[in-house]
Amino acid sequence: MGIEFTGRPIEILLVEDNPGDVRLVAEMLKQAKLLNRLTVAESAEQALIILNRQQTYEHHPLPDLILLDLILPGMDGLHLLECIKQDPALAHIPVVVITQSSNEADVRRAYDAYAACYVRKPLEVDQFLGVMQSVGHFWLSVVSLPSGATTHPDDIPVLLVEDEPGDARLVRELLREVEPRYQLNWVSSLSAALEELGRARYAAALTDLGLPDSQGLQTLRMLVQAAESVPIVVLSGRDDESTALRAIQLGAQDYVVKGRGDGNHVARALRYAIERKLVQEHLEFVASHDSVTGLPNRRRFIDTLRQLLPSVRRQGSAVAILGIALVGLGAVNQSFGHDVGDLALKAAVGRIQRLMPEGTVLACTGGAEFALACGDRDAVSQASLLAEQLLDALRLPYRVGEHEFYLGANVGLSLSPGDADEATALLKCAETALYQARQLGLNTLYFYSSDLNQALQERLTLERELRHALVRDELELDFQPIVNGQGRVVSAEALVRWNHPVRGRLSPDKFLPLAEQSDLIQMIGHWVMHRAASLASRWHVRTGKPPSVAINVSARQLESGGLVQEVRTVLQQSGLSSDRLELELTETVMQRPESRALLDELRSLGVAIAIDDFGTGFSSLSYLKAFPVDVIKIDRSFVTDATTDSRDAVIVRAIIAMAHILGIEVVAEGVETERHLTVLCALGCNRLQGYYIGKPESAERFVQRLAAQE
Repeated sequence: MGIEFTGRPIEILLVEDNPGDVRLVAEMLKQAKLLNRLTVAESAEQALIILNRQQTYEHHPLPDLILLDLILPGMDGLHLLECIKQDPALAHIPVVVITQSSNEADVRRAYDAYAACYVRKPLEVDQFLGVMQSVGHFWLSVVSLPSGATTHPDDIPVLLVEDEPGDARLVRELLREVEPRYQLNWVSSLSAALEELGRARYAAALTDLGLPDSQGLQTLRMLVQAAESVPIVVLSGRDDESTALRAIQLGAQDYVVKGRGDGNHVARALRYAIERKLVQEHLEFVASHDSVTGLPNRRRFIDTLRQLLPSVRRQGSAVAILGIALVGLGAVNQSFGHDVGDLALKAAVGRIQRLMPEGTVLACTGGAEFALACGDRDAVSQASLLAEQLLDALRLPYRVGEHEFYLGANVGLSLSPGDADEATALLKCAETALYQARQLGLNTLYFYSSDLNQALQERLTLERELRHALVRDELELDFQPIVNGQGRVVSAEALVRWNHPVRGRLSPDKFLPLAEQSDLIQMIGHWVMHRAASLASRWHVRTGKPPSVAINVSARQLESGGLVQEVRTVLQQSGLSSDRLELELTETVMQRPESRALLDELRSLGVAIAIDDFGTGFSSLSYLKAFPVDVIKIDRSFVTDATTDSRDAVIVRAIIAMAHILGIEVVAEGVETERHLTVLCALGCNRLQGYYIGKPESAERFVQRLAAQE
C-alpha cells in the first residue's frame, strides 16, 4: 500500500454541471471521512482554466483527485480526460469518472485514457464510499497515478540532487536493495532540481549541499522555497553537527552523512521524513482552520488580509469586510444534536460560497461567525448588495435528514481605507458593526460608517418602495418620438417613469441603477415590454405604416435565458406585429460571447435590433459586421458637438455612411436645436431623436401627435 495523504486536505476537483449532483457528491465526501477541499467546475473549459492555473486560479493548488462527469456543456468529459492525460503536468492526477452514460464504448475510452475508475449514476452511498476509501488508501498515495502504464501505482518518486555520479549510483543501488518502491530521479544541479520540482510531484528529495551552481545551506533554502510541501533529507559528506542543526532549522526533515549506514539507514530517513512532513502539515492545517467547516480560522484570515491590503491599495481599490453571524444554530444543536447542527453549519457555508464573487476570502472566525473579505473598486455598493443576498440565502429553510428548520443571520460591514488600514482593526470594525446589526433585529446589516449606514437605509427604503410600485401600478410609460428626414414619426422610445407617492414623478436615472443591482430590473423590464407592446398595438394611422416601439433591454434580462420566449409571448398577447418592435441594447451587452446567438434568435422572430449609445464602447464599427443589427443610435456626445467640432462631424458622417452601405438605419440622439437638425440632415442621417424633435410624453399625448401628422 502507498502512504496516505493524512496531513493536509485532499484537493478534489469536481467537474459537474448539475447542481444537485454537486451537492450529493459534497455530502458523500463528508461521509467518506476524507479531509478534503472541494473545487467545482461547471464545464470542461472551466476545469482547464483551473488545472492550468489561469485567470483567478493562478495560485490555486493542483488537485490530488478529479471527479469527472462525461456529459458536460461544450467540451465533453472524455475529451477533457484525454487533454488531462496528454499533459505531462497533469497526467499523474487520478481521475474517477462519474456519469450516467452506460455506453460500453465510453467505458473503454475512459480506461484507455487512464481513468482510475468508472462509476455510474445514480450514485449509491455505499458504492461511492467504497470508491473513496480505495482512493484514500491506494490512488492517493504519496505518488498518484502515473502518466502512463510504465510505473507501478505504489512507486514513490524521490528526487536525488547530487553532482557526483558515483554517489548518485551508490544511493540508487542501496535503496533498490532494501526498498524498491523508491524511484529515484537524478539531477546534478540546483537549477535542474528547481525545474524538476516545478514540473513534477515528488514524495521527497535527497540533496547534497555542494552543487556546481550552489554551495552550502543556500541550496537548502532554495529547495524549501521552491517546494515547501516536499520533505527534504540532506545527504552530505560533512559530519558537522552545527550544519546539521541549521539544516533542520531551515526546513530539512533529516541530515544523513554519506558513508554512514547502509540502505536501510537511507530508506528509514526518507520514510520518517515523509511521515514527519505529513504530521507537520496536518498540525499546521488544524491550527489554522476550523474543525467543522474546514475554513481558514481567525488567525489565518488576518494573515491573508494583511497580504491582501497592500496590493489592493496599489490598485486604487477598496477592501470590504463582511462579518456574518448565523443565528439560531444553538437551538438546532439543543433540539436535534450537534451532528445535525454541524451539517446545517456546513450548508450555510455552502450558501455563502455560492454567492461569493471571484477573489473573495471566507473564514470561520467563531463557532457560527464568519468573515468575508472582497476587494473591488465598487466595494461599497458590491458589499452591501452581497450582504443583502447573503441574508436572503441564509434565511431559506434548511433540511438535514428528516429535520427542517430555519436560521437567520446578521451582517456587519467595514471598509478600508475609510474605517481602518490594518487587518486586525478592520476586522474589529466589521465585528462592531455586526454587534450593532444584532441590536436592530434578525436579518439586518449595518455599516461601521454612520454616513454609509444612512445611505444604505435610504437605498433599502427606495428599493422596498420600488417593489411596492410594481404592485401598486405606480409605474407608467412615456414615449419619445423618433422622426425621419421629413419629420414624420417612424418610431418611439418607451421610457419608464415612477409616480412616487411622496417624491413625485421620478425619471429612470433616479431608480433604474438601483433596480440593476437586484432582480427588480427583470421585473421592471418585463412590465415595460408588455405595457409598451400593448400600447403600441393600438397606434393606428390612416396613411402609411404605424410607428414601431423601441424598448431598452438590460444585461440582466439578456442573461436570464428567457428573453426570446418572453418576446414571443409579448407579441402573441399584444397582437403587435414583430416588425414594429425594436429592442435596444448597449455595446457593453453586445460584447458578451453568448450575445450573437441570442440576437440571431430574436431576429428570427422578426424584431429589429438596435445598438444604443453607439460610439461609446470598444470596437464599435466591428459590431456592424459581426452582429445582426438593424438600427444604430449615435451617442448624443457626438451629436452635440457635430455642429461645432469638425472631427465629431467627420465621425458622424463616417458612421452614417458605413451603416447605410450595410443597410442599417441610423438614429441621431440628442437633437436639441434647429442647427443640430440641419447639420445632421446634411450629413445624411435619416432618423432623429431629441428635445427639439419632441420631449418624452404620455401615451395619450403621443397618440394625439400621431393623429395630428395625418
